[in-house]
Amino acid sequence: MAQTSARVDMEITNNATWNDAFQFGLAGDTSWNFSGQNFRLDVKGNRDQPTALLTISTDLATIVVDDITQRILHFNVQDAVVAAALVPGDYVYDLVMYDFSTPPVRV
Repeated sequence: MAQTSARVDMEITNNATWNDAFQFGLAGDTSWNFSGQNFRLDVKGNRDQPTALLTISTDLATIVVDDITQRILHFNVQDAVVAAALVPGDYVYDLVMYDFSTPPVRV
């Protein structure tokens, strides 16, 4: 599996659950999957900020893997969680996939 990155702009509605879904790779391609993988997304005010303002993850059940084989996941973050961490504005984020090894390996 080749490592890639992509820019995806997202917008969170005020006073609503953050509920976006994504499919990675080509639909129908089963040459790789999400088996044994976790996900974390850190939101920062800028790329150089040392600490995330908001972190969501599979460990926190705010990122949910819907289909391991078709590589579909969604975010499920309650509005109160977003409002407690972020004021309206523009942010940057980093979505990381990592495995269960110790220490975890970023895929």
